[in-house]
Amino acid sequence: MLDDYPTSPVPDHRTVGGIRIGMVNGSLAFAVPGLVTGLELGGSLGINRSLIAFLLGGIFLAVVGSITGIVGAANRLTSYMLIKFVFGRNGAKLVNVAFAVALFGWFGVNTDLFSGAAAELSLQLFGVIPAVWALEIGAGILITASTLLGFRLLNRMSAVFVPVLFVVIVFLLIRGLDAGTNGLAATLFDSSMTLGQGISAVVGSFIVAVVLMPDFTRFARSKRSAVTASFLPFLFLSTFVYVAAAIAGSAVAESDALAVMLALGMGFAAFSLLVLSSWIAGVINLYSCSLCLNSVFTGYAEWRIVVASGIAGTIAASFNLLESFTTFLFSLAIIFAPICGVYVTDFFVFRRGKAYDIAELESVRSVSVEALLAWAIGTGTAFLSYKSIFQLTSIEAADSIIVASLSYYLMGYARRRFS
Repeated sequence: MLDDYPTSPVPDHRTVGGIRIGMVNGSLAFAVPGLVTGLELGGSLGINRSLIAFLLGGIFLAVVGSITGIVGAANRLTSYMLIKFVFGRNGAKLVNVAFAVALFGWFGVNTDLFSGAAAELSLQLFGVIPAVWALEIGAGILITASTLLGFRLLNRMSAVFVPVLFVVIVFLLIRGLDAGTNGLAATLFDSSMTLGQGISAVVGSFIVAVVLMPDFTRFARSKRSAVTASFLPFLFLSTFVYVAAAIAGSAVAESDALAVMLALGMGFAAFSLLVLSSWIAGVINLYSCSLCLNSVFTGYAEWRIVVASGIAGTIAASFNLLESFTTFLFSLAIIFAPICGVYVTDFFVFRRGKAYDIAELESVRSVSVEALLAWAIGTGTAFLSYKSIFQLTSIEAADSIIVASLSYYLMGYARRRFS
């Protein structure tokens, strides 16, 4: 029922072009969390400064995503299998379990958004308030069933839904421009957020997808396709969504995504955006989560892991992560950005771009101390950068990647030189 090569290389006949892969991650840009990011940063930084944050954050994500994507295209393995070669067979379990927790969190955010907004829309359109728990369970069942069909369904869903979602966001932008753009700057602007923190929030919104790019670019026909698959969603599509959301929020002086769309007369369009984006975003999160756990619990069938993950993710929806959404994004940037710095350094510097051989996995060390230390050092650097104690670029995620990469290189060089 589900055989997407979770522990083996993707064969040539299953590869696709970069635009099709980019559309999969592009669908995440149109999800409600993307609107929330645009609205919150527009309210915290103001329109002009938020535009800078959107662009710089998007460029950073697109460049780093291209690099991690090339690693996936060159090896045709999931990020979780690549991490085993770098962090060690048992060391990778710690990293992959952390990924699973984050993906459960994203699943919970999307399901939480779906249930809350669907209940509000039902009230506005039909005068009926359905039980939120029933909506969460229904969304969980739909997403889990869809995920069982794997990457092929993701490809088809994104090809159909992304154009529809694009039209809805264009409509949102037009309505926002027609309504004027003075409200948010006057009533919701909060100068407490720095530009660097704003860029980090943009990076945090997609950093897990960037680190996990190999999950999708392992299906890429070429390295150029991997670059296309990164720039399309992380720079172009996401920036467009953020800008549209910030302008629309400014027009009606609102920071709640559903309230903005309803205030601009987008009842049915809001419902379409909510259902389609939450559905496909949930499938992507659950798909990546199942690949992650499959690399840890290798003795279980992939479809069983999908079902178990769907149940756990539905439970995570009850934790209401939206109450601290920006903090959640920042936490992701702190924890996961250093990981891509470590495995990118290992592949391009120590292996000089030579593909990993799955047959050699049994001979890989149980734990790579230098990889785990570099991850910890990178995470600590991000925290210090956030507190303005130590900064290189004023962007926490960038600082953590740079320091983690350098730390891993120095420790790896020393081990190879003196062991």
